[in-house]
Amino acid sequence: MKRSFFKCLFVSTVLLFIGGIYAEPAVVKQLNKPVLIDNFELFDQGGFSFTEKNLLGSWSLIFLGFTTCPDICPMTMAQLEGVRAELGSHFTPEKIPNIIFVAVDPARDKDVLADYLAYFHPKNIGITGEPSQIDRLVESVDGFYRFDKNKRDSGYTVVHTSSIAVVNPQGEMVANINPPFGKSNTAWELMLLIRGRAIE
Repeated sequence: MKRSFFKCLFVSTVLLFIGGIYAEPAVVKQLNKPVLIDNFELFDQGGFSFTEKNLLGSWSLIFLGFTTCPDICPMTMAQLEGVRAELGSHFTPEKIPNIIFVAVDPARDKDVLADYLAYFHPKNIGITGEPSQIDRLVESVDGFYRFDKNKRDSGYTVVHTSSIAVVNPQGEMVANINPPFGKSNTAWELMLLIRGRAIE
């Protein structure tokens, strides 16, 4: 059943990505002042500890979501792959931002997180853990999420921020991106931001 679910996810993602190519491109919006990411401790898809210290030394794109999300999450992940590919023409691999998926529904996300991310890119990082620690990170990136569920309904959904936080190698949030976005335009503006040039 798990394989069938992810097969459907893959097909729907391809369709969403094709549609997303023609979406209006978003602008990378810089913050007036960088915001330091607060300390937190979550775990990646391999079960290893992931804290604010793991953000140091590299640029990161942090996105909130959940693995059973039917549309926004897979579309955004697919679009980010397009951005990653575009950035490959400007930077060497080690300078391309990490894509970090914060799974806010650990009860359903934890056991399938590795398989979910594998459908997009092997270098994607997925993190989840105790709700209190998820909340610390979510608050740091000025995000939110809310469970819309009935306790007897296993098919509940999660309302969450769809924007992407851009975090610099010093562990500070410096910008955000609001989907849907064009991969070329977003990659170009991220390139300018990373190189310390003004975004026009």
